[in-house]
Amino acid sequence: MPEPSDPVIEHPPIGDMSDYPVGGGNDGPIVVANEFADVVVRRVETRNGMRLDIWSPRRGTRVMLDAVALDCLSFQEPELITQLLARNPGQ
Repeated sequence: MPEPSDPVIEHPPIGDMSDYPVGGGNDGPIVVANEFADVVVRRVETRNGMRLDIWSPRRGTRVMLDAVALDCLSFQEPELITQLLARNPGQ
């Protein structure tokens, strides 16, 4: 059983040893990155339904959000996101 911080790569190409999953079209994970952060996002089916799995390789953290949580994020004020960004994770 993989550790919670380890990515689960579905159908990786044989011999691929990259740190990030390779693009798999509509079925594979998506890597979103810039100079400040990078995340791997993928859709996963759990026994409680569909979730969006968001993994941060740099931090080794992961969160899985369902449709209700994602909907809640969509109507937040930008100031809330600014407050979340100001928070220092890990302290």
